[in-house]
Amino acid sequence: MRFWAAFVGLFFLAAEALLPASALAAGGNRVALVIGNSKYIYAPALPNPAGDARLMADVLRKAGFSVIEGVDLDYAGMRDRLNKFTEASYEANTALIYYAGHGMQVNGKNYLIPVDAELTAPAHLRTRTVQMDELLAALPPDPAVGIVILDACRDNPLARTLAASLPKSRSTTAPGLAPIDVSGSDVGTGGVLIAFATDPGAVSYDGKGANSPYTMSLARHLAEPGVEIQSALTRVRGEVTAETDGRQRPWHNASLGREVFIGPQTPPPAAPAPQPSATETPVEPPGSDARGWEIEQRVWDEASKRNTLAHYEAYLQQFPKGAFADLARLNIDQLKKPPITLGNAPAAAAKTESDASRSAMAAQPPAAAANPETDVGTELTESAIGLDRQAKIDLQERLLAIGYDLDNADGDFGIKTRRAIGRWQEENRLPPTSFLTSKQYARLKLNTDDALKSYRAQRASEAEAKKQESAIPQKTQKPQPVVRAKPRREQQREAANPRPAPKSKATQRKSGFRTCSGIDGTFEVPASQKCPLSGYAHY
Repeated sequence: MRFWAAFVGLFFLAAEALLPASALAAGGNRVALVIGNSKYIYAPALPNPAGDARLMADVLRKAGFSVIEGVDLDYAGMRDRLNKFTEASYEANTALIYYAGHGMQVNGKNYLIPVDAELTAPAHLRTRTVQMDELLAALPPDPAVGIVILDACRDNPLARTLAASLPKSRSTTAPGLAPIDVSGSDVGTGGVLIAFATDPGAVSYDGKGANSPYTMSLARHLAEPGVEIQSALTRVRGEVTAETDGRQRPWHNASLGREVFIGPQTPPPAAPAPQPSATETPVEPPGSDARGWEIEQRVWDEASKRNTLAHYEAYLQQFPKGAFADLARLNIDQLKKPPITLGNAPAAAAKTESDASRSAMAAQPPAAAANPETDVGTELTESAIGLDRQAKIDLQERLLAIGYDLDNADGDFGIKTRRAIGRWQEENRLPPTSFLTSKQYARLKLNTDDALKSYRAQRASEAEAKKQESAIPQKTQKPQPVVRAKPRREQQREAANPRPAPKSKATQRKSGFRTCSGIDGTFEVPASQKCPLSGYAHY
């Protein structure tokens, strides 16, 4: 009996050794939820999320995930898919959630928006959206690994609609999504990783084709053989930053207890290198030293996190032909470029150069973090906000509402608008570069909401008064009759026999007599008597 038990055990061990890793993972150990919302009812349709979701679902299925997929889901559909994922992933080793579509942050909390959501009241956040906390709660408990990937930082008109209804004393909205803290002391052998398409508070961009730049790069690197997930996300950050000229910088936050590989853990065998001739010096092929690549990856991670001249130059000194060398040089050029300023421009430029020189002399301590509100605004930071023409008009109206001199709010940021932005920055103790960062833009909107309401109410009342004034009809004057000249013969007759001027009625009443005519001419009688019929008075 023991012999047969040992024989059966050896048989299953051999069968398990012959099965590929993806086949084992597909047996329910790895589960993914993939959602892409494009066709919004109360907002403009997004071109990429539906295609992004299909692409990621295909990548994850090939990597051995059981995928629960949904495209253009309403509120009930998102709830249904989330419930199915929660049940399916409870016993999983790795659970991954990917979402592409509209998202927003309110008071530092993130919300994902179904295609049928109409957000016109604060209560709609609870009844018509899916909170980020619910996604985290759907991940399996330790020791499983939970991964959330969000391509949901687009410019969101629904957020602006909701912001108009929120009580300004308690609630604030901001562009993009808010950062999420995943650190904790209870992290065991699993942990959580959350990846964003761009920096907190910034806006990501749609691609020119069927997919966004972030998801395209994610599909290339996430399941790459032999590449750990955090290394893959670092490569994604480098590619997307270079492709968007620094306007979009993906990032991630992790508290993983072990290395996580979405694709095969072992890289494919490298092709044999050609044998050098006797006269050539053997050269080691790039990438053959796994330890060297790991060191380069760590140095680049630190440089991109710090984002200073000193760290990028340190990376180039060690790896002048590294995988991120071109991106490092691009970032150095951007940091060295002086911002276009108005007003106190020299002071701001001098401050930037002095900060750069200090960072070159000494590295920042690990605990130091830049204050996003006091970061120097540049064309890139303002471009990353994604202001359309209507948003620019809104910003100009806010500046007019708080007393800055502008010609009019026409959506064109001319010299007067730039000067006003610079003055606002200076008055709020910010570098007066005349270009905004996303945090400065959010602060400006928050500080001017009340003034903007008064300004627009005044403009509306002035327009209504002008409309009523134009609607009142003008009193028409009666045209005077045209006096025609009498014929010449009649004029001569009147000149020869002038008529006596008629006595006024007032004079007749005052005299007390009545004039009568008889055979001998005219005579007067008392006004109380009538003229006799025969023409004579009888006494």
